[in-house]
Amino acid sequence: MKTRLTSTALCATIAFAPPALAQSDTQALLCEAAQTGRVVEIVYHEDPSKSCQPRLVDVHQVALGNNGTLYMHGWQTRGCTNGRDYESERIFRFDRILSVNIIDGEFGARSQEVRAEGWDGCIGSNCFIAETLCE
Repeated sequence: MKTRLTSTALCATIAFAPPALAQSDTQALLCEAAQTGRVVEIVYHEDPSKSCQPRLVDVHQVALGNNGTLYMHGWQTRGCTNGRDYESERIFRFDRILSVNIIDGEFGARSQEVRAEGWDGCIGSNCFIAETLCE
């Protein structure tokens, strides 16, 4: 019985390791982009099913939520949002990002304004960010 519990725990640990490693790699790339004022191309979880182009995002902040989930705050310049392609300030959950690549690009004027204003970790009265990891 003890062997079965140990092997089950080991299998569960291995099963959950790849997403954690992927999230760590994603965090490193997004923090690099935030700290150097770079643009990333991301594919978000619903994009392939909607035939969306990869999103282009100016990364402003990477943060840890009160729930332990990692988030990215930035300015999206391309990609589907509610079925439309438009520029806007956005919050992304790391566990919904399928891929990320740093690309050549510059922050536009509106993105720079939003970044300078900063983000307090709230959407309306819902404040859910525990700690900013990089910006």
